[in-house]
Amino acid sequence: MHRKMVLAIFAMVILAVFPFRIAYTQVPPQYWGHVFAGSQIRVGLNDYGVLGVAHESEGDVGFQYPKGNQYESLAIGWWGDGWSVFYGENSAGFSPDDGPWGTIEDVLPTKSFTYDKYGMIKTCVIRTNDDKLEITFKFRFMYDKKFLILVMFIKNVGTSTITDLEVKKIVDWDVWEPTLDDYDNFWGMDNIRRPTMNLAVAFINSSLFEGGEPEIGAASIDSMGSVYMGFASREKPTNYDLNWDDYYSRGIYEPYKVSISYKGTTSAFFDGGLVYQWLLGSLKPGETKVLHFVYAAGDSLVELEKNVAQAFNSIHPHFIFYNFIINPLTSCSNSSLCKSNS
Repeated sequence: MHRKMVLAIFAMVILAVFPFRIAYTQVPPQYWGHVFAGSQIRVGLNDYGVLGVAHESEGDVGFQYPKGNQYESLAIGWWGDGWSVFYGENSAGFSPDDGPWGTIEDVLPTKSFTYDKYGMIKTCVIRTNDDKLEITFKFRFMYDKKFLILVMFIKNVGTSTITDLEVKKIVDWDVWEPTLDDYDNFWGMDNIRRPTMNLAVAFINSSLFEGGEPEIGAASIDSMGSVYMGFASREKPTNYDLNWDDYYSRGIYEPYKVSISYKGTTSAFFDGGLVYQWLLGSLKPGETKVLHFVYAAGDSLVELEKNVAQAFNSIHPHFIFYNFIINPLTSCSNSSLCKSNS
């Protein structure tokens, strides 16, 4: 599938002492967000709690390592970084190309920012139109790291207990597609080397493929080196699928699962799409349940694993980020790291 064509018309540029902020008139709200670039990665933090922003000057940005549109690995093809929540008879979800659906279909998020010398936190809050759930996303971006932390809070703001709470997270890695001109990657769960990390990996490294040369050609991959992209959850998913399971409905059906071997090899080379599922039970009025995610990159599988471990180690058990001095600002335009289209 290919991304919807979005006509972005540049409406206004504000230039001041601080770096500029950009506003648009015709970019649909589902592509609104902020682009942050550090020394290692560039990410597009969508206002709905996913990666994928359409930006007039920065281009389409989801997750880039190294920095540069030729290394875009999420905001490409079908923009499939998304989430869904099922509660009782109702449901809600979002990915940039699908937009908000279910009980958030006509809901716009609220957002806020805090900054420190290490980076920033962007907070996005969405309340379902049935006044039953408040879903909060906190991105932690650090200037000199190859990872991004995302914490998801699901709070019951209604007056009755919610039953059968189910959450899904979808991540459609297309590693370096603009450079490789191919949506196929090597895929696997890193559950043999790191059984408690809950880390799904999409990568480029032709020397570690089992089953013959991939269609893309070993020589073309080797000429660019190797790169590893990963998505991990601190909470073990109830189930998962690496091959495009439905995130619009409950359950995981006939999942495709493949593991990365202890040596780092895999037998899977295809256009994969990760779906994690968590069955979280009941949620009482006022109760909140929390999931912790990490997007990360590395030049090797070992480095990727180290980056994911470091990311999780930087989160306090009470969901406070270590080494973070809160300095609330009213606008993203006050940060040299950020460019906004919302």
